[in-house]
Amino acid sequence: MRLARFAAAVSFGLLSAAAPCRAEGPVRPGDPLFDGSAGASIDAAMFQALREAPRPAAHRAPARPKASADLYYFTPEEAAEAAKLPSFQPKSRGYTFDSDVPPAIQAQVRDDLAFIKGIQGTKATPLHQKIYGKVDGAAYTQFFESRVTGIGMSGCGNGNAVACVMPLMGPSKMWLTQNYIKFSHPQISRMMVVFHEARHTEARHLFWGHATCPDPFKDADGNDMKSIWTGALLAGEPACDKTPLGSYGSSTIMLKNIQKSCANCTEKVRMDAGLYGNDQLDRITDADARREMEADFGR
Repeated sequence: MRLARFAAAVSFGLLSAAAPCRAEGPVRPGDPLFDGSAGASIDAAMFQALREAPRPAAHRAPARPKASADLYYFTPEEAAEAAKLPSFQPKSRGYTFDSDVPPAIQAQVRDDLAFIKGIQGTKATPLHQKIYGKVDGAAYTQFFESRVTGIGMSGCGNGNAVACVMPLMGPSKMWLTQNYIKFSHPQISRMMVVFHEARHTEARHLFWGHATCPDPFKDADGNDMKSIWTGALLAGEPACDKTPLGSYGSSTIMLKNIQKSCANCTEKVRMDAGLYGNDQLDRITDADARREMEADFGR
């Protein structure tokens, strides 16, 4: 999972060439509109005016050395700037694919989201209830579709990238790379990726920026911590969280609850959810946050 640096022009909404994933109706006065985070809305007339307004001059990001792990990152200053952008989308329209997203990737995303939509669970832990609600496919679908309004293709920084959100390129848009279908990972791990990125669209939380991993960064056995997706080293990279509610924390909570409480998942799915959930838990570097999550999973 990778957050790419903003590089060129600011984007307002989706590209005009986007291919709809569902039928789209006209925007009418009084329709609820949102900004990528649940509950933030404006009226339809303002949305139309923003869509038709001239775009501002392109921004140019200062040079920064490339990260060697599987993500780039946006700075707190860039997040604050992006949170002010009038890049709103109608909540009722769902997500669309840009025209350059390959059919194979579109099909995989639809299949993965259909899989998650079918999950049926039992009791959710308190942290899961706070973020998603029930362990339930409908709750997961609502979480995703109320945040992500567009899916495009991007390099997201370098060859290790899988997906990213670039707030200054559209706060509610997720970008995928060919690695989304290139690596041989179980379906639940791709859901970990897209729900991680969905959390990064929340403008009112400044997009839940990552924390920098320790350097050195070792696991319990003294081995270097590496990306479970690409094998890239994580020490000193902005690839960790210090809160249960961030992008790594929230996706970990989702996976561990599926492992524990999914009633219609196969044993393989539950095992995969536990494996990837444990891996993501290791990226929670604040001791208090980790203890809170471990206590939550035990409930």
